[in-house]
Amino acid sequence: MASRDEGAGTGRELHEFERTYLERLRLAAQVILDAAPDLELVTDPLEAELHIFKERTEFLLLLPEYAADVIPWRKMLNGDSREDR
Repeated sequence: MASRDEGAGTGRELHEFERTYLERLRLAAQVILDAAPDLELVTDPLEAELHIFKERTEFLLLLPEYAADVIPWRKMLNGDSREDR
């Protein structure tokens, strides 16, 4: 497996379990979106939010250096505790 230039040596690459986590989130959003036309419970605003969520997840998979700001356990490892705020 070749190393990516954007994350090489910076400690910001996605671990395999993180990639799996993001892939599952993306897949869950896609499954709900695919079922949305058949479900009357999924409103237009919810469908829009799901599209945004799916796009953000895909963005993190493509540019993992931004995952440190989003993945909860990475925030804790970076010392960014929002409990104090």
